[in-house]
Order: sequence, then structure tokens, then C-alpha cells
Amino acid sequence: MQGFLSNYLIEFGHLATFTAFILTLFQLAAPWLAGRLQAPALARSGVMASYIVLILMTIGGATLIHAFVTGDFTVKYVASHSNTELPLLYKVTALWGGHEGSLFLWAWILAAFTTVLAIQGKRLFPLRLPVMLSVQAGLLLGFLGLILFLSNPFERLLPGAVAGRDLNPLLQDPGMAFHPPMLYLGYVGFSIPFAFAMTAMLTRWETTLWIGLIRRWTLFAWTMLTIGIMLGGWWAYYELGWGGYWAWDPVENASFMPWLLGTALIHSITVQENRRMLQSWNLFLAISTFSLSLLGTFLVRSGVLSSVHAFAVDPGRGVYILLFMITVLVIAFGLFLVKGRVDSEKEAVTSLASRETLFVLNNVLFSVLCLCVMLGTLYPLALEAINGAKITVGAPYFNSVLVPLFFLVIFLMGIGPATPWRQVNLSRLWLRLWLPTVLGIVAAISIFVWDAQAHWFALVGTGVVTFVVVAMLVDFIHNANRRAKQQNENIISAWLQLVKRNRRYYGGMFVHFGILVIAMGMIGSGLFRSEQVVLMAKGDVIEIGGEKLRFDGVKQFRKDNYFALQGQFALVGTDIVLKPERRKYPVQEAPTTESGIHSNWARDVYVVIGEVVDGRYSVHAYVNPLVGWIWLGAFIIVFGIGWSFSQRLREKRVRASAALSQGKTA
Repeated sequence: MQGFLSNYLIEFGHLATFTAFILTLFQLAAPWLAGRLQAPALARSGVMASYIVLILMTIGGATLIHAFVTGDFTVKYVASHSNTELPLLYKVTALWGGHEGSLFLWAWILAAFTTVLAIQGKRLFPLRLPVMLSVQAGLLLGFLGLILFLSNPFERLLPGAVAGRDLNPLLQDPGMAFHPPMLYLGYVGFSIPFAFAMTAMLTRWETTLWIGLIRRWTLFAWTMLTIGIMLGGWWAYYELGWGGYWAWDPVENASFMPWLLGTALIHSITVQENRRMLQSWNLFLAISTFSLSLLGTFLVRSGVLSSVHAFAVDPGRGVYILLFMITVLVIAFGLFLVKGRVDSEKEAVTSLASRETLFVLNNVLFSVLCLCVMLGTLYPLALEAINGAKITVGAPYFNSVLVPLFFLVIFLMGIGPATPWRQVNLSRLWLRLWLPTVLGIVAAISIFVWDAQAHWFALVGTGVVTFVVVAMLVDFIHNANRRAKQQNENIISAWLQLVKRNRRYYGGMFVHFGILVIAMGMIGSGLFRSEQVVLMAKGDVIEIGGEKLRFDGVKQFRKDNYFALQGQFALVGTDIVLKPERRKYPVQEAPTTESGIHSNWARDVYVVIGEVVDGRYSVHAYVNPLVGWIWLGAFIIVFGIGWSFSQRLREKRVRASAALSQGKTA
């Protein structure tokens, strides 16, 4: 009986997913049918439908994971992306290791977000919730249609395979457990602001009533996408063996574009909350950010980034993806053109020398950055589709166009905190900024004195980052001193209370500081990297970037489902040994590299071992200054977002404490 259930469990998952498709169709139509039939209860039933859809999707996902874990190679998707010798972790993560499973994960996460939205909406916006769930259902329906009818992970393979073709060796890494899910949490998270925007336009819902809600959703999605991008950079850094972490690859750009517009949306929401401006612009950004999330997902998963002719391999899948994308974009932007002015601007910019002006300029810069990335990503694909010409838009274009714009964005981070809303006194502003300006210039000159051949990016970048760090410090000291005088506190207590009581503001400052740390890591590792490619025999020593590296031979062993050749490299004068590997996976006969890395606060020593040439091993060695600052900056960003979110928890505790005190008094 148990064997019978195991054999047919995948059919149960397939049936559950198909049932979820039917219920999602009902959820899409419920509010409109309720209006026609004058049956409000029908509209509210969409809430219960969202709960059931999530349960059904979870059943479908669980049966797929069970098929991977138990090695059910009668499932075509399992046979294509697993093997009997695959470690358990990768059997689970293989669910999203291919096209069909990754789309299922997308839909599964979308169903989960829809349920969370339903729970929140029942309490905060019950009248608009049915329409919002209908928007989410429309998106989920598109994915479920693709999964069930064109990219079916439940499809059987009869007779079943003996052992399976194995998971792509590059995906057999712990990064696979975290990087794709984090990206998808970011992509799908932006569907909630999209649903708010669509509902606002469909029901004439004034933006001031919901803009604070989408701020939290946007921050969450942006944080997940940030973590996903950083994990992807770290994965590429240690796995691919090229000493870098970002190559302006189209797949990377696909995630970077919604990150840029998501950043603009976060800042634009701040303007609306403080100055009741940019309502229509926020609607546009909410729609555009999620549209780019869809674009990024489908560009990667349709195969179009590998070749624009990938659609020809599976015309049905390609046409479906294209039609779904066009449908979402036409409906969303068409509705925006017709009903985008849900409510009029309550206020306007009164002075160009004001904080709101800086925020508007910030939005313009992030939008231009996004357009530049989109142009560099899509232009080669469009050109090949039109006339078959193949061109590559690589790092030189992106660095020359985007880096100066990023420097300007960072520069604004230093001016913003010192600039008040509505109108700034320029003399007072200069009193706050003269010291950061001087120290920024000194920092740039110092880089030039240290290395007269340094790229101008290094001089300007170091100067701008120094300017912003000092400006943030001056702002903090200014606010702390003012609090110390007002509250009659000592300066240390004032500093602590300032950060504790203004968590949203200083959470943002932590995020900005994390960005600055990442910027310095990129400047150091990108412009001052040392690199050597040499042939080494046992006992040979090379000197690179102030480090001496000795080759002590190799070891060979088998582990899990691969064979490994492991190099032994010692940092001379220390007891540190770096152990890069070359792995070979017998099933796919595919070699991979595992870098040997030693890190400290100042640099990474990074070694890759290659093939044997005339009895010696090819060795690629790097010294990457400050590269660890990139990952440190990512941790600071996540901490800052967490600190900002904790503001709401603190406010709840304060209200609860006040209520308790009033109760005792009574």
C-alpha cells in the first residue's frame, strides 16, 4: 500500500496544482461576479480561496520534493535534474534547478504572498481586498497556466530512468539553497505594491490611505532582492574561478533592473509621506518595478538570454510567455494612462534648494540608471532578433555610463540628511558640509599621491565616499548634541537614545552606510587587483600583491558524487593553507572549479588550480583588496532594514505600556 501511494503521490500533487488553477480562476472573477450578482459574500470568498490555493500549491511542491528525495525517476523533471548519488541538500534544491521547477517556486511564493496579503487586508482594507486578491490571482493564473500546460514539472517519464542525468554541477553548491529563493522573494514581493497600485486605480483609492502599507512591502521585497543579488555575487566569486563577482551579465542585469526602480520607489514613498507629492509617480514606479521583475524572470527562464532563437526550440512556451508579458504590461500601463491620477497632488516643490528636490533628482538618476542597464541588456537581443547580428555589450559600456551616475547618487546621500524639507538656508547647509567637503578632497588627493596611475574612478569614488561618511557623522553628532541639550542628557546617552528612538531614520542611515562600504569594496577590488597566471611545480613560490604563495602539491579524493583534485598552497610565513579544487562529476562528465580563498579585512588571496601542462599545474592567483567589504556592506544593509522595521515593534510596545499604565491608574 505504501509503495502504491508513493508511486501515485506525484499525480496527487499534479491534481492539487490543477485544482489550485481552478480556484485561482474563481478568485480572479469573484469580485466582478459579486458586483454583477449583487452578492457581497461571493467577493469575500476570494479570501478563503487564497488560503486553499496556498495549501494546494504546498501539496504540489511537497510531492515534487518527495519525488526528488526518493529518487522517483518516472518523473521526467526529476530524471533530468537529479541522480541517485546526489546529496540530500541538492535533491531538495533541485526543485528550482531547472525551468519547470523554478516557475513552480515562483508561483508557490506568489500564492504565499497572496495569503499574507489576505490576512493583512481583512483587518486593514476589507472593502478593497477582493479586488487586490483578484489582481494577484490574475498573475498567479498566468504562471499556473504555463506550469500546467507547457512547463509541467509533474510530467511522467515511462519507462523511468535508471539513475537520472544529475543536477548541473555548477548548481551543486550551498548557494543554490538560498540565492534563487531570495531572488524570487524579491521579485514576487514587488507584486504586492503592484496590486495596491492596480486596486487604487480600479477603485479610486486615495494613495495617502495605503502608501505607508506598501512602504513595508517594498522594503521587504527590496531587502530580499538585495540579499539574493549579493548571494549571487558571492556564489559567482568563489565558484566560477575568475576572481570577480559581477560581470554585467544579462542574467545579473535582469535582477538589477527591478532593484534600481525598487530603490527609487522607496525614496519616492518617503516624499509622499512627508510632503504629499508624487502620487502618480509612485503608481508608475510600483507598476514598473514589478513589470521589470516579470521581465527579469521570463528573460532568464525562457532561454531568451542564451539566444533570442530559444523560442524556436519550444514555440508554444515562447509565445505564451510573450503574450502573458504583453497582457500584463498593456493592462497595467493602459490603466495608468486612463486612471493614473487617482488623486491630485496636495503639495508641490516650493524651492529647488530642498530635500524633496534631492529626492526627485534621486528618482531621476535611478530611473536613468535602470534605462541604461535595460538598453545594454536588451539591445543585443533586439538586434539579433531583427537582423541576426551578434554583438556584446559588456563591462566597458556599463562602467563608463553607470559608474559616474552612481557617484552622483552617492554624493546626494551626503547632502540629503543636512537638507531640510521645503526650503534650505544655504549658509547653514555649508556650515554642515564644509568639513566633509574638505576631507573628501583630501582623501581623493591622498589616493593620487599613493598611486599617480590610479583610475579617476578611484580618486573620485574615494573622495565622494569620504564626503558622505563624514557628512553622516556630522549629521549624527549635530542631532545628538541637540538632543543632549533638550533632554539634559550626557552625550553618550543622547547618542544611544537617538538611534533607539528614531529607528526608521537611522535604519536608513545604516543602509546608506552599507552602500558606502560596498562602494569602497568595489573600488578596491576592481581598480587595485593584482593577478598572475603561472605554471607551478611542487615547491615553487610566487609573489603577488605583497603576498608570497608556495605550491605544496596536490591531493586526490572522491567525495559525494564527484572526484576532486585539490591543490595545497601555503602563504609563506604563516600557517595558512589555501585548497582550491578541480572537480569532475562522472554522470555529466563536467569539470568545475572551487577557489581557494583566504580573507582578512584588507584583502582576499584567491587561487584557482587548472590543468597540468608539461608536468606543472596552471595556477591563476589574485589578490583582491577590500573585496570582503562588499559582503560586510551587505550585512550592514540587512541590519539597517531590520532596525528600521523594528520601529513599528517599538511603537507597539510603547502603546501597550501606556495602556497598561492607564489601566493601573484607573
